[in-house]
Amino acid sequence: MRAETTHRLASLGRASAGALPEETAQRAAGRLCWVAAIAAVIVAAMAVLQFWLQPDAFAATARLSALAFVLPSLFYAAVNRAGWLTVRTLAAIGPFYVVAAAFPLALFEHSPPWPADWPVRGTSLLSLWIVVTGVVLPNGPVRTLLTGLAAASMGPLAYLATRFLTDNPPLPGNRLAVWSIVPFLMAGCAALINWRLYRAEADPGEAREMGSYQLLSLLGRGGMGEVWRARHRMLALNAAVKLIRAEVLQAHTGREAEIMRRRFEREARAIAALRSPHAVALYDYGVAEDGSFYYAMEFLDGLSLEHLVSRFGPQPPARVIHILLQACDSIGEAHQLGLVHRDLKPTNIFVCRLGLNVDFVKVLDFGLVKTILPGETRMTLDGFTAGTPAYMAPEIATGSAGIDGRADLYSLGCVAYWLLTGRLVFEEPSPVAMALAHVQNQLVPPSERTELQIPPCLERAVMACLEKRPEDRPRSAIELAAMLRLCADNTGHWSAADAERWWQLNLPSGAPGSAA
Repeated sequence: MRAETTHRLASLGRASAGALPEETAQRAAGRLCWVAAIAAVIVAAMAVLQFWLQPDAFAATARLSALAFVLPSLFYAAVNRAGWLTVRTLAAIGPFYVVAAAFPLALFEHSPPWPADWPVRGTSLLSLWIVVTGVVLPNGPVRTLLTGLAAASMGPLAYLATRFLTDNPPLPGNRLAVWSIVPFLMAGCAALINWRLYRAEADPGEAREMGSYQLLSLLGRGGMGEVWRARHRMLALNAAVKLIRAEVLQAHTGREAEIMRRRFEREARAIAALRSPHAVALYDYGVAEDGSFYYAMEFLDGLSLEHLVSRFGPQPPARVIHILLQACDSIGEAHQLGLVHRDLKPTNIFVCRLGLNVDFVKVLDFGLVKTILPGETRMTLDGFTAGTPAYMAPEIATGSAGIDGRADLYSLGCVAYWLLTGRLVFEEPSPVAMALAHVQNQLVPPSERTELQIPPCLERAVMACLEKRPEDRPRSAIELAAMLRLCADNTGHWSAADAERWWQLNLPSGAPGSAA
């Protein structure tokens, strides 16, 4: 209980400082941009009506203040729509926009003169502005309160500006106080409302649960689903939960949603069928109360091959062989079960700590797995090509029907090329050009693109995997593993001591790495 409370308070403290979780920031930015667009339309409509009904009272100050509110609000909404800024940046500047927009809004209200016989002219638009923006922007109660008070103070400031810019008669102090005090009260109300909403939005441990798992932080988001760091509520077991939210399924047509569901289920079944220690382990699969599909898998303490090379550069050949042999163990088992991964790439292969072992390889993300056994059901979305162009086998790029495990060996050759050189096999400006290069372009051997010495036997194995025609590649992962073992016997092994030294030097226990 103490740990849970500490986590909750830490989450609240981080977000109060502006560090909203990624998904919360995305939702907050989207909601605030919608509010900005709607408010701009309303103020523009009010300005037109006021000019039509009271042309004499609609002075230049009112016109300028309306424009000063409408144009920045529309621009803020357009920035979100066009994706010019990240959602986290949009959410971070949201409070500043709320305060800045409050001044022209209040100025627009004060520009027409008040009739002398009106004791109070209703409630300021600032009250509505403060409450609505405070609800849609979950910044935490303290930030919401400060933002609301700052926005409310724009009312008296705008009144002083109109006294300087116009000839409007002054208001009695009691009327001005009655009119101005309500926005300050609304700032407090917005903070109280935001307290509960914020806990639901920014503290996933309380608000987001998938089966027996509490979602703690977002690790990544792809075209179809999300991956969250999670913890089992009863066992205190760390896990990675992959899910497809119900609203994502609802946003697609019936056929597309059904294909997504079936693919997700097939991915979970494929992972569950694998017994290799180098395949990520599946813990649970189910459907949440809101209709979201999810499965829980082991949480990896390590980093992907993508991050390994990006952070530490090309790897020694002995270590590359060590990594490839473990990957062969996982995909070789999958091929024997009639499964083709179809999306092997550096981001889907991890080196990690596992118990007392380091440099332990895990293959994950079977989202595009394809069965090659009789009775296969075709599940293809219109215009969809399986795989990642930089690591795509030629037969997948051309849409050939007879895809088998040798397509994975081609992708594994691309991964080996990346590990040895820190470069892609083909570096083209677009995904289409990249895929076509795998089909048509001549391959440059990895030894010509790195200063590291690559043993000829290892280069031959990599080049064999990268043959254009499947029949010219190794026949199976088992055959490739035999080639790699023979190469290691002749050139030297990456020992457990080598791995331990590397991890102690570069990623000692407890140092920040990557996990999924």
